[in-house]
Amino acid sequence: MERYLMRADLAILDRWVLGDVSHINNWHLIEPPVNFMEPGSYSLSVTHPGREVDYSLAGYASAPVVSERLFSALRGLAEVDEPYENVVFEPVTIVGQETDHKYFLMIVETQVDCIDEARSEFVRFDDGDVARPDLAGQIRAFFKMTLDEDRTESRHVFRLKGYPSALIVSDEVKRRIEAAGAVGLSFERVSGH
Repeated sequence: MERYLMRADLAILDRWVLGDVSHINNWHLIEPPVNFMEPGSYSLSVTHPGREVDYSLAGYASAPVVSERLFSALRGLAEVDEPYENVVFEPVTIVGQETDHKYFLMIVETQVDCIDEARSEFVRFDDGDVARPDLAGQIRAFFKMTLDEDRTESRHVFRLKGYPSALIVSDEVKRRIEAAGAVGLSFERVSGH
């Protein structure tokens, strides 16, 4: 199974920009604590109006926001259909721009320790980092990301342990999203073959 890093396609220059999800610690949306579910409803604002896209990253934590089209494309995957198995979609109200579609926060709860450090190129946070001393020794950024396929646990969607901002998907997820005609995202192959 091939693996891909799924990202927002920033080449779409007229795309909207989404702000923070209201009334919640947005970091919990990309690295949820145990049994994370906030009561109530979610909303976020459009900070820069523009073209609606099927995949966006919202606010300071870059929380994934997906359209109903992208959500529907992923139905049928065990990680999506089994309640709280791995991927949870929560409806979100978009404030500040009329929308043609319904949108959902995509909360990916599982992190997999599968970075092939020997074949990847990256930098780590320094011990004396002024901005994030709490992350000393952790990966700060990748120049080249390679995963160890033997450690991916055959999952279709997951985050990377030690670098939870990375959202990894299988070739099946990529195929479904492309077949649905979803826009606003791109894929970078990270399989270790």
